[in-house]
Amino acid sequence: MSGSGPIDIVRTGQIKVTGEEMVSKATWVVLFSAVLAAGGPALAGKGDLKFDVPKSAPLLQGRALDLRFADFAQGIWVRDPEDCPGPSIDRSKPGSALAIYRGLWEAPDRICQVYGAELGRRETQRAAISCTLTDGGEAIELVTVRPRGTQGLLVQEGERAPVQYRFCARIVPILQSASSVD
Repeated sequence: MSGSGPIDIVRTGQIKVTGEEMVSKATWVVLFSAVLAAGGPALAGKGDLKFDVPKSAPLLQGRALDLRFADFAQGIWVRDPEDCPGPSIDRSKPGSALAIYRGLWEAPDRICQVYGAELGRRETQRAAISCTLTDGGEAIELVTVRPRGTQGLLVQEGERAPVQYRFCARIVPILQSASSVD
């Protein structure tokens, strides 16, 4: 069952392609690829839309870093002492309250986690924080905290002007508060 045309079919079921048939197939493959490239959908490959996020803020590079805020910054802080104790932090007016506990920072419009803070600072501490905003967005910020007297905390977020907060309450770890109930 062999034919005399450009394609010979052998009894084994294989197809033998002549030279001119090969050129013809290659031409069709190139044309088909060109049509797909011109009119086909644009697809992004894995990693095409990624962007680089610095692992630490340039001000913190080369320093020993911690994953928590300094002891002087721990607690619930308010702008107006009359707001203490106020509603929970997430129900407070924006900019009126702040809770700092270990590596967490909570404000009415965001909750953040430290991913690099200066280690062992007593007067001033800078920390890089990664935040989830209440509107669903995300932000990376550099904050600076420093004590102001015995009951105050000066907080500067990025390049904004520093804001003074007053100490409101200590944050009791949940395991410690549960054991004190017994």
